[in-house]
Amino acid sequence: ILGGDEENLPLTRLVQHDLWLNQHPKDCSNARFLMADWFSEKAPNSIGVGSELVYLSAMFSMAVMQKRVLVTKAYHGANHSGCLGFDHTRWSCYFVPEASSECIARALELSSRKESWDQGLLIDFDYNHGWFVPRLWGEPWKRIQPSVELNGILMQDVNGNNERRWWRAQVFRYLMRFPSEYLCNLLNVARNEAFGEAAARLILKNYPQGNWNSNNHSSHSESPMEANVWSSYGPWIPRPLVSIHVRQGDKNIDMEVHPFKDYMKLATRLRKKFPHITGVWLSTEMQSVIDESREYEGWNFFFTDIKRQVGGIRMAEYMASLGKRKNFENSYVNLLMAADCDFFVGVLGSTWSYAIDCLRMTSGKVKAGFLTVNPVNMFLR
Repeated sequence: ILGGDEENLPLTRLVQHDLWLNQHPKDCSNARFLMADWFSEKAPNSIGVGSELVYLSAMFSMAVMQKRVLVTKAYHGANHSGCLGFDHTRWSCYFVPEASSECIARALELSSRKESWDQGLLIDFDYNHGWFVPRLWGEPWKRIQPSVELNGILMQDVNGNNERRWWRAQVFRYLMRFPSEYLCNLLNVARNEAFGEAAARLILKNYPQGNWNSNNHSSHSESPMEANVWSSYGPWIPRPLVSIHVRQGDKNIDMEVHPFKDYMKLATRLRKKFPHITGVWLSTEMQSVIDESREYEGWNFFFTDIKRQVGGIRMAEYMASLGKRKNFENSYVNLLMAADCDFFVGVLGSTWSYAIDCLRMTSGKVKAGFLTVNPVNMFLR
């Protein structure tokens, strides 16, 4: 967990510690399990990656309340040629496994035995459980300091949803606390494509003309300071960087969509307080938004190189046009890149913006705030 306790949601460090213990019992042979469905298998044309994580948070709640280890079933998002070996069709293709390897192996072994289900060693998620939040840590959501602004007003309780918002953020943080080697490689490629030229120009600027020797620098070995202290800074990005997530397209079914200029008005507001901001990590499914971004002088926009929607089509159609592998790779790269940015402008009615905010609220960025163009939608309440 990055940052001080006051820079994260209340009790984040304690809850993450306890969730890890729940998922890593000393003896898996005596553990009971909840086998978590991936909801999009039931509704493939109406639910996206962000919504799926929201459903998963409800399943995690039931597991914790019943003292069960949550183990995910086969993950359709990892059912492609990029996810190999044990990680094929597993959540661990993208992030650290949800439980200990021993417990996952035990649960998958038991799942093939009818008597294990009959004895209650494994259960499926009971949708009658609903969206209950565990009370093991009291009611820390009541201590959340307002950090979401809509129409110039801080939202004291995000549409009466701080309780679930707090819990979902804890679940998202636990499940996505470390990207896999596979996802790290994807992130490195995305960073290089977006920021590589800017980084190279800065490096060359620091050397008098004619003094750069690429051979010497390619064989450079890390000093103790670089290896043991500076390594915690992570990969270079052009900070400060604003994440802007624009959701349009078929999202008008359950929320009011806004033009790109409304997002940029909020980004311009940030500049009044932080005038040195020039960089934007832009995530959107719409090609028109990418095109419009070129009209804003004085801003440097960065984004993944991927085919985007032209005109109005359903998100499910767009995702299918990308192909499963490209769609999921691009989704998780954008999620982690956006969460790593210093500031955030988004749309609270989008589950993807909601997911970005959840990760930011548990990685030291609560006090950076969230400027939103609209309120949460009914699905997220």
